[in-house]
Formats: sequence, C-alpha cells, structure tokens
Amino acid sequence: MKFGKELLNAVNQSNPEWGPFWMNYKALKKRIKAVVKSAPSSPTVRASVDSEDLREVDLTQCQEEIDFFTELRDQLRKLACFYVAEEKRYHFRFQQLQAVLKDMKKKAEIDEIDAKRLMVACVHFYGECIQLENYAVTNYQGFSKILKKHDKMTGHNTRTKYMRKMVNQSPFANYPQLISILDGTERMFTEI
Repeated sequence: MKFGKELLNAVNQSNPEWGPFWMNYKALKKRIKAVVKSAPSSPTVRASVDSEDLREVDLTQCQEEIDFFTELRDQLRKLACFYVAEEKRYHFRFQQLQAVLKDMKKKAEIDEIDAKRLMVACVHFYGECIQLENYAVTNYQGFSKILKKHDKMTGHNTRTKYMRKMVNQSPFANYPQLISILDGTERMFTEI
C-alpha cells in the first residue's frame, strides 16, 4: 500500500477532530511535482541528465524548491504544536486518573462499581494515548517518505540532513513523556 493511502487510513481511524493536524502529504507531493516541472526551464538549473534523468539544482535559487521546504517547515511546526498540546492534555488527564485511584485506595472498602469505572476509564484513556503515539509515528514516517520522494525525483540528497536537523528535533519524533504515561496507565490498571 502506498504511504498516501496509509496516511489516509490513519487519519480516518483517528479522532476526527485531529483531521486538520495531520501532515498534508498530498500538498507536499504537489510541491515536489512543481519543482520537477520547473527545473528544466529554470535559469539556475544545469541540466545534467544522466541515465537516471537526475537534475542538479541550486536549492536556494529555485523558487519551487524554496516553496517545498517552506511548506515542509510549516507542516512540521503544525504537527509539533498539536502534538505538544495533546501530550499536555493527556498528562493532565493521567494525573486526574491517578488522583481518583489514590482517593479510592484511601477508602476502607473499595467500591466494586467505582473500581470498574476506573478500569474502563483507564482502558479508554490508554486507547487514546495509543492513537497519539500512532499520530507521532505515522507523521514521522510521512516526513521520511516525502523527503525520500523529493530526493528521488529531484536528484538531491536532503533527506538525511533534514530528518536529523529538523524532524528528529521535533517533540513527536521522540516522546518519552507519552511512553511514561502509557506505562503509568498500565501500572494503574493492574493496581485497581
């Protein structure tokens, strides 16, 4: 399955409110096509067509290339801001669940109905956390895929550097707090 379809499936299976905050892979693909289309007519292009039909382009001089990386940066910011906000919200909700468990443990006798409600709340919350993790992983993969496509179609080698310097520094690339919340929710569930 092509990544664009994988991404669409992930978007459709996630929280509907998250729709606008996923990577716009299709728009980035259009930007790449514009780069390739404009390359032969651009005065900054030295056509060096070899057996693989690759072109050498000065990245800073091609407006379509600048537009692609501007859009890529904007997408990265959008995803990072959304992820940080959601992670904070999930951390707050986790603390609320912990407080409920703590209050429940203080009681001399634990009410079975309250315990079941908390278990259901933990399962539901855990599922939402997994969705956020899937959001992070899928979008990270999207950046890697779109940069690979860019490099293949333009003949440039930008993927490794951009991933290392930009994407890997974003909060959704490495998410220890979310992993901690997931682990804590599992422990909480076993304590109930």
